[in-house]
Amino acid sequence: MRTLGIIGFGGFGQFMVKYLQPYISITVHDLTDLSHVASDHKVEWGTLKETASKDIIILAVPVQFLEPLLIDIKEYLKADALVVDVSSVKVKPIDLMLKHLPPSVDILGTHPLFGPQSGKHGVKGLNMVVCPVRSKRTRSIIHFLSQVLQLNVLERTPDTHDKQMAYVQALTHFIGRSINEMDIPDVEQKTPAYQYLLDIKRNLGGDSMELFLTIELENPYAKRVREEFMDALKSLDDRLEKIKR
Repeated sequence: MRTLGIIGFGGFGQFMVKYLQPYISITVHDLTDLSHVASDHKVEWGTLKETASKDIIILAVPVQFLEPLLIDIKEYLKADALVVDVSSVKVKPIDLMLKHLPPSVDILGTHPLFGPQSGKHGVKGLNMVVCPVRSKRTRSIIHFLSQVLQLNVLERTPDTHDKQMAYVQALTHFIGRSINEMDIPDVEQKTPAYQYLLDIKRNLGGDSMELFLTIELENPYAKRVREEFMDALKSLDDRLEKIKR
């Protein structure tokens, strides 16, 4: 039976365990001692070396912490290991993995387009992006994701992924974080459109600042999309002011 190591046992790392545990033996590690949480999830807690020496390693850490982690684990990896990242951006982490990991190690970039909140009722039918990089096992991984977990798998290049995510994620989270900062109220005389705003606040307001920073600062196309949005807001407000005068 193959073994799996998950490095980064925060909210998403813990969320993954529920769906992967029936199929593979799991060891987890985090910079914070979460061994008691690992015990609650009935998975093994390991040192960084123990976790990185498994057959498959999932890197579930923010992109800003990825490079030092890759440097730390590269000596622990098996020659035929498969290293998978689950970052919200793809160009930078894949470049870092190609730069730091040994040529004998397989690499696969992925991005689950859901999280503990949006996947709390199950992951069937939810979107999962896969960026093939360097792996003979890509087809078998895609088969597992699509046929066993019943995810909707989308194969994309890292660049295409990040260009689309600049709108799908960076713009959405920028608006959602703004609404959350405003703390818009839930009122009785609301319309369906206003309920959509409240839903965005609820779904995105609980996301960590680390995730928000990754989405906004690590995607090479996010800044341009934010600027387009801010320009559109300014232009619309200027038009209203002109009409009012």
